Amino acid sequence: MIIESILAGSVWIGAEYLKNGYGGNEKKKLDRIFRKSGLYIKYNGKEDTPKLLRVSRKESFIEYIYRIPEGLSFSDFEKKKQVIEDSLNSSKNTPEFSFSMIREFDLKGDYKKQIQSIIEPKSTLKEVYLSFDRVLKIKVFNEPLTDYLPYEKVPKCGDWEIPIGVTRTGFIKHSFDKIMHMVIAGTTRYGKSIFLKNVITTLLLNHPKRVSFILIDLKGGLTFQRFKDCPQVISIASNAEESLEVLEMVNNQIDEVMEFMKANGYENVQEAGIKNRCFIIVDEGAELSPNIEKDTDLKKIKGKCETILSRIARVSGALGYRLIYATQTPYSEILNHNIKQNCDAKLCFKLQSNKASEVVLGEGITDAAHLPFIKGRGVYITDRKHIVQTPMIENDYIERVVNNVINS
Repeated sequence: MIIESILAGSVWIGAEYLKNGYGGNEKKKLDRIFRKSGLYIKYNGKEDTPKLLRVSRKESFIEYIYRIPEGLSFSDFEKKKQVIEDSLNSSKNTPEFSFSMIREFDLKGDYKKQIQSIIEPKSTLKEVYLSFDRVLKIKVFNEPLTDYLPYEKVPKCGDWEIPIGVTRTGFIKHSFDKIMHMVIAGTTRYGKSIFLKNVITTLLLNHPKRVSFILIDLKGGLTFQRFKDCPQVISIASNAEESLEVLEMVNNQIDEVMEFMKANGYENVQEAGIKNRCFIIVDEGAELSPNIEKDTDLKKIKGKCETILSRIARVSGALGYRLIYATQTPYSEILNHNIKQNCDAKLCFKLQSNKASEVVLGEGITDAAHLPFIKGRGVYITDRKHIVQTPMIENDYIERVVNNVINS
């Protein structure tokens, strides 16, 4: 009797599911979303809409592959990504079925409840991932991206790599020998300072003999306090005056390295065989902006700081210097244009407005304003854009690394 009930229930569920195909109801909903949000072209009195080429079901998502109509671009769909995701979540999800569910039946359990759990709509939040490779690929995930990634579980980073975080399609690392400088932005308490500590800890672990740091901590010197006794930390500046002093020192070093490279015919540190790298890390760069400073003397000091930071971003990459510039107030009058334009990697955590997101990530890229309120969730952009969950590093782990470095 039990087996008959299970089989009868499974046949009915399977028939309903197969009748609609893989995510049939979802496919119809996507068609409506495209039309209602203007993702189609009118030509010669006809409408050309995205054409579904195929649907494939994976373990954690369904992938819909479309031909994009002539006259539309991938960026048109990217701009509507939030509309697509919100619309798919605007009503209850339909039941999902796979015959593996039958194998998982507990014959000693309450089979009626088990069948009911299958046929009841699930309340999971769908997430959408868009990509383009001659065709538009829309992956609809039925489970959200993890909201917690322990630093201890991230893959090992080699050379001058640091961990960025996990995405829907894998793990992202950043190489500072390929992309030398980075801008980081985000509202306070959403992961910016923790990420900076990830970077320093990773580089200390991987290159204790070859890395050095100039740390500019304009939030009272608190963010980097755990690293202050490391021999790799040349200086920690906590105000504009101290920042100018250490930046002028770096500026002089850049001149010296540049003269050495010219004299020997080298184009970059790789060709010169120079193994050491110096990281200039600024936390809360807005505090060095002369544009919002009213005190005349401080305005001059901050103007000099900004000029040197701009030079570091423009010319020092080939000389072994790396700039990481972080701020929680990314507005055009604060985030220097030259610094931004010469930092080819951007990592942006939650921001409060579309404008702030566009200032950091680029015109029309408002993803950072629409991120969920999850600590460590960010948008990482180089030549491509990724939504990532960055690693969470605990202070006791940092302290162990620092103690090992000091005592080694």
